[in-house]
Amino acid sequence: MMKTLLSLLKVFTVMSIVLLFSKCTSDHGVPVDEPVKQTIPQSDASGYLTQVNEVIHFRPFDGQTKSANVNTVQGLTLVYKANVSAPEADLPLSASCLYVKDDIAVIGYNVQGTEFGGAFQIIKFKEKTEQVETVVSNLPVDVNDIMLKDNIVYMACSDPKTGAALYTYNLTTSEFTRAFILSKLLEGQTVASANGLVLSDSEAMLSAGNTNGGLFWVSEGTEGFSGLNYYGATSASSIAMSPDGNHLALLVGGNEGDKASLILTGTDGTFEKNITLSSEPVTHQNVAIENMYSGKTKARFITNNVVIATLGSQGAVVVNLTTDEIQSTPPSMLHAGNTNSFAFDDKFVYYGNGADGLYLARYNTENPSLMVYPVWVWDTQSSAPPGSVNDVASDGSKWIVVAKGLDGVHILKFVDDGCGCSF
Repeated sequence: MMKTLLSLLKVFTVMSIVLLFSKCTSDHGVPVDEPVKQTIPQSDASGYLTQVNEVIHFRPFDGQTKSANVNTVQGLTLVYKANVSAPEADLPLSASCLYVKDDIAVIGYNVQGTEFGGAFQIIKFKEKTEQVETVVSNLPVDVNDIMLKDNIVYMACSDPKTGAALYTYNLTTSEFTRAFILSKLLEGQTVASANGLVLSDSEAMLSAGNTNGGLFWVSEGTEGFSGLNYYGATSASSIAMSPDGNHLALLVGGNEGDKASLILTGTDGTFEKNITLSSEPVTHQNVAIENMYSGKTKARFITNNVVIATLGSQGAVVVNLTTDEIQSTPPSMLHAGNTNSFAFDDKFVYYGNGADGLYLARYNTENPSLMVYPVWVWDTQSSAPPGSVNDVASDGSKWIVVAKGLDGVHILKFVDDGCGCSF
C-alpha cells in the first residue's frame, strides 16, 4: 500500500515536475547505486500457521446462481486450508502483498499509518500440509510488492529516509540490501513510494508514485543495480509484464483530477498506447480522506492482448488491447469495500474487494465480459482482528492465497472431492 511520506518533506525540495505520460531517459546515465547492506537473521518460523481445513461455502452474487456449483467445479472442492498470522514486530504488521509460484508463497508486510516497518514470510505448499519455512521481520521499510527469484527476495519498498527503493534479501546469507533508490533517476526530485515490481532476466522494473513517479528500469550487474531510464507518470500504482515478456502495462491515475489510465510500453520503454479506463481518478472509499488516493491497485495481463486492472471504489475493468474495448464490473459488486487486487487461474478470476470479501468470476478469455461479472462471494470477515482483502494470488491451478491486512493470510486449495477429508 502506498504512503505519503511526510517525513521526506523535511529533507527534499521538489525542483520540477515530471511531465505526465512522457518517457524520460537520462542523457548521462545513472551509475551503479552504492548498495547499503546489513545482516538481518531469519526468525523462528514456528507458530505462525494454524490449520483450518474447512470447505468454503459461497453465496451467489446475483441471487440466481446456485452456490453449490463452485464447490463441485470439475469434480473439485475449494477448501480453506490454513491461516498464517503476521510476524511479531514493534508495531502491528498488515499483510500487503503476495507472490505465488509453483509450491511457494511469499507474503510481504508493512505497518499501516505514518510509521514504517516491514517483514516477509515464505510458505511451502506440501502434499499433505502447508509450512512456514522462512520469517524475516523488523525490516526498516514498508514492503509494497514482492517477488522471489534464484533464492533472492526482491521488494518494492517505501523507505522513510530515501523514499521509493528496490531492496533485496539473500536467503542464503541473510543479507538485506538497499539495491537502488529510484529518485536517482529523477534529478532533484523525490519519489515517495515504490508499489509495483516485475523482473526480467537482468532487469527490475518498478512502478512508483505519488507526486513524482512513473515506471523505472534498473539493471542488475556484478557490482549492483544501475539506473537505465524512466517513464514519467505522476500517480503510477501498478505494473505488469505480458506473458511473452515483450510488453509492460502501467496503471496510473491516482491523483485528484487524473483519469484512470493504462499506459502500454515495450519492455525497452518504447511507448505503444495510452488507454483511458475511467474519466475519474482511482480512489478508495471508507478510508481516511488523506488516504483516498493511496490505496492498493493491481494490473495484470491475462493474455498478451487482455489486461485486467483494479480501480478501488470503481471496481475492476477488463481491457482488450487490440480493440481498446473496456468492460467493467457491475456497480453493485461493491458496498463498503474497494477492489484492491485480483488473481486468476484456469477456473476463476478472484477479486479482492476489501471489506466486501472475495468475489469469483468465471475465467473465459473468449468472452472477457464473464471475467468481470462475479458469480460467487466469500465473506472473509472474521470476528477479531478485522481484516480487509488487500491482495490475492494464485499458482494458476489449485492454490489461492488471500492477504487480509491485520487479519493475516488465508490459504485456499482446490482438492478432489474424493479426498477422504472429514470436513
